[in-house]
Amino acid sequence: MLNDSSKLEQPSADTLNKTPDGYFQCGFCKRHYNRADHLIRHVRSHTREKPYVCEVCDKGFARPDLLKRHAAGHAHDRDRKRKRNSSVSKQSRVSQACKACASSKLKCDEDKPCRRCRERHIACDWQDLLPQASPEPHQDDFLETPGRENLPSKQIISPRVVLSTMSSPLEFPSASALMTPGTTLQDPNPSEVEDMCSQPNSIDNGVSPNDHESGIFSIDGTFFPNFIPDSLIPSLARYSDSDLPGTVSDYVQYGALDNFHFDLTLTDGDFSLIDSYNSQAVFPSVPDSHMDYRYGIDSGVGIGAAAYHRSSLSAYQPAREDHAFDDHENLSVPEVINSPQNNLSFRDTAICERLSPSSRDLILSLILEVSREATLSRIMKSFPGTELLDSLVQQYFEYQINAVESFIHTPTFRTNSEDPGALAVIAAAGAVRSSNPTIRKLGYALNEGVRMHLPTKYERDNTFIRDLRTSQTYALTIDIGIWSGNRRKTEIAESFSQPLITMLRRALRFRRSIYSNIIPLAEDVGHDLELKWRTWVDQESFKRLVYYIFLHDAQTAMALNVNPVISYADMELPLPAPRHLWDAKSAKEWKSIFRSTVTAAERLPSLADLLRDMSQLTIFQDYIDTQFAASILVHGLSALVNEYHRLKFISTSGSKHWHALVTNSRQQELDQALQHFRMVCSELKSKCSPETIMIGEVVSMLLYMSLEELQLFAGKEDKQEARRVYDSALEWIASSDSRQAVCHAGQIIRAARSMPASSLVGFLAIGVYYASLAFWSYGVVSSANAARVIRGLEAQPPGNGTVVLLDGEKGVEGLKFVTLNSGLPALHGPEGPVYLHDPAAIMRLAQATFHAETLETRPALVQMLSQLMGDLGNCVHGGE
Repeated sequence: MLNDSSKLEQPSADTLNKTPDGYFQCGFCKRHYNRADHLIRHVRSHTREKPYVCEVCDKGFARPDLLKRHAAGHAHDRDRKRKRNSSVSKQSRVSQACKACASSKLKCDEDKPCRRCRERHIACDWQDLLPQASPEPHQDDFLETPGRENLPSKQIISPRVVLSTMSSPLEFPSASALMTPGTTLQDPNPSEVEDMCSQPNSIDNGVSPNDHESGIFSIDGTFFPNFIPDSLIPSLARYSDSDLPGTVSDYVQYGALDNFHFDLTLTDGDFSLIDSYNSQAVFPSVPDSHMDYRYGIDSGVGIGAAAYHRSSLSAYQPAREDHAFDDHENLSVPEVINSPQNNLSFRDTAICERLSPSSRDLILSLILEVSREATLSRIMKSFPGTELLDSLVQQYFEYQINAVESFIHTPTFRTNSEDPGALAVIAAAGAVRSSNPTIRKLGYALNEGVRMHLPTKYERDNTFIRDLRTSQTYALTIDIGIWSGNRRKTEIAESFSQPLITMLRRALRFRRSIYSNIIPLAEDVGHDLELKWRTWVDQESFKRLVYYIFLHDAQTAMALNVNPVISYADMELPLPAPRHLWDAKSAKEWKSIFRSTVTAAERLPSLADLLRDMSQLTIFQDYIDTQFAASILVHGLSALVNEYHRLKFISTSGSKHWHALVTNSRQQELDQALQHFRMVCSELKSKCSPETIMIGEVVSMLLYMSLEELQLFAGKEDKQEARRVYDSALEWIASSDSRQAVCHAGQIIRAARSMPASSLVGFLAIGVYYASLAFWSYGVVSSANAARVIRGLEAQPPGNGTVVLLDGEKGVEGLKFVTLNSGLPALHGPEGPVYLHDPAAIMRLAQATFHAETLETRPALVQMLSQLMGDLGNCVHGGE
């Protein structure tokens, strides 16, 4: 029996003759090596890769021992003066010039075809000029194996070409292909295995496996093969134990691998290498010289350019006829609108005091001061009457009663005692929310007049810089302009926001020290109580104004994709007081509510405190306006997301100072913070408003998508910029970030559907548009990616199976979609699921959120966004 067993284990002579020289095979010339580090060095002779760079002169080397030998020459400090600028050294010479540039003795480019040949429309031929690809000096000592004469001559292959010559970017050799010569790995001879095991510290000619320069799987002290990109060297693709063939398992059972004592200590070089692969795309980019292998490269690139150019989201191009007096003709309203009988619907009195004719005349006087002489008579004849202006003021305060961010105190507002500028801008704020287009135009005209009046008022009397009502007027003016849907007004409002923020900061309104703790006492009655209440109202109004401006600034930053002006770290003032205290209609009511519900004087948290510990929102919910505070907190988180994208922008694979590992970790922290925010909101006694929930989903979505790149890809600027970000779009669609983004976008649509159509204005309308852009980009890029062909091999479709309704309840199917790319993403449609891979249908469905059947009654911004969404959907099939 033993003899039979030994015969079975003994390999045949034919099998031994087929055993190759090594288990590691070069993907280029098919040579075999016994050790991975030898193969890595050999591959560098093909790729000309020199990863080891001298810190003194920036010269590159393929091996660390050559670098050490070279560095020994820099023995004296004077040699450091020879250090060259890295960018200059990289640009001084290219590895190989093309024929045309070489014959003309002109500078060529590293990327082929070179820029000069492309501009001259001539063939860029460089292959015949390439010298014999040879290893670094002295490398033959390590690479000398039979079959060297089979090496290809006159050929240099760059890493990009390596990627393009692969059979598929996502297909790698199996473990058997890696570990076997030819097709299978023969069972080892037991006597050979015994010999190997008898030499625990000697492998391959007595070289220690722990040797930092030649140890197996160890180059310069690192466990290198785990960090080799699979797409670079197909024959070095990594494998798991479950992938090993039975013969390999038997080989391991012999104990042949027991003597491999790897040094797993990571060095600085390893972290840099890991960082570069963290920032690389799942789909490797293909250089311009290999565009012939890409099918439909322009599929989806910039097809929405015409749609963007028609919208107000494109850049404002000033014209000579554009000026501040364009809207003055809208100050004259038709008699049918100006009639008192047509304003009865606005007579629900949010404030008791009605606008008087004298106050109306003061508003008219303010407008005439900033009007041209030629238009004065027309404005005076047809300026809105007292009833219409009063109804607009009432309409704004009716809106503010239900607004989360109320910052003008209604009970103490005395209409006929207020500044005419404040009355005019409040009437304008009510008018722009009207369903009547003529009334909306009147609102923008009134707002333009107040905007022109404010600088004169400040210059006439500098004390207005610290005046509460003037600051509130300024804030409303900016808010109306930003969400006007007009390019000129938006740009002016954005540029005019800085002075107001500066004035409030200089007045210390962002600091806690200026806000005192005002508490009504039992003995406070009469005039003393009234005075204390009004002092509290003024102080609370400033707090709410500052936080209102912070919200406006954060929303503007998200809408325009710019940095916010106000830092969340500056917001050290206490959070607003409870809403029922703010809404108290008299000093007595205020005192009664205060003494029955609010205990004294704990230190109220600020936004900075909430960002440090979100649980304070629930701890202090009886002492603060929780709805307003939750909105403030989520806008503070939006500033952190904005910071993350700015850091990610400079932490690309080409960055020398910033690591992608840090940005990836930051993304995970922000995701956990947003999840914690949702948990905290669910524990509040009063449910968070739909607006706050929707904005939270917008912030979460923006965490996982680059708004700038997706808009450029869609064509916000031009096709050249769209092509520039094409590869980034492919990276995004191949990652789980895209699936996270569309999941949050689905929740945005769900929240928007639960809100009245009239409330989807301003930034909330922008949020719906951003959600539709995420859907559109996902569908278009997925289609382009599926149609992409590299060397005749088509990419895999982006998923199949169960329908995942993104605008439904969050569940297991959604989690599978995000983590495993399992299922078909879709939205609820009137006749069944509407799939994301049909961008036109998805955009029509998103449009319906705005209730397009009554679109003409909606603000200009909503109309523009709805039109843009429709155009983007139509251009997918029509092409633009």
